[in-house]
Amino acid sequence: MRFRNSTAAAVCVLAAGLALGGCETGSSGGSVATPAANASLSAPAGGASSAAASSPGAQAGAASSPGTQPGAAGTQAGAAHGTCQPGNLSFALGTKAKAPGSRSQTRQTVDLTNKGSSACTMNGFPGVDLVGVARGKQNYSWSLARRPGRHSKVRLKPGGTAHFNVIYLPSSSGNINNLTVTKMVITPPNAFTQAELAWSPFVLLQDGATHPGTYISPIVSGS
Repeated sequence: MRFRNSTAAAVCVLAAGLALGGCETGSSGGSVATPAANASLSAPAGGASSAAASSPGAQAGAASSPGTQPGAAGTQAGAAHGTCQPGNLSFALGTKAKAPGSRSQTRQTVDLTNKGSSACTMNGFPGVDLVGVARGKQNYSWSLARRPGRHSKVRLKPGGTAHFNVIYLPSSSGNINNLTVTKMVITPPNAFTQAELAWSPFVLLQDGATHPGTYISPIVSGS
């Protein structure tokens, strides 16, 4: 009887130990797999640090401005060095004159002004589509070619202005190869949206030409 009791006790102790170990393993696994448990393990300060570390803009801002909160610094850095987007720009027709060195072409300047509260940059050519009536179609669209030229990054402070030129071949209203322009659709360099600017010349349509007489120049500083 003593032997049986000792054996039974040992089995009970072993079983209890296994059961206790299984509960601990299950509890630990549950903490790892449950999102709520993960969130509860992180202190508020730790969460803020993780968010800042995962945001390149926040890191850059924090490095450049030690006394500023990471999130605010990241926003400021992104705005100061970001690409100018149509939502932060105003578009207007500038001067119109004969194109230099040409008897037939006209140069129309288009001004882009930063109406935002932070500086932004542009570099290169905008995309420009002339939209109007041509070949019996309404809203006929012609994407203009880009004429190579010197350009560099333009930084626009709030209120600053840059411009590009549309060099075009004027036409008459009765010409069958005429595009009666109603607007130009402008996409600033490396932008993701477009802006529309009312414009109403008659332009000789050469959308099938290898070297059309209507093209655009790169964006440069000033108006």
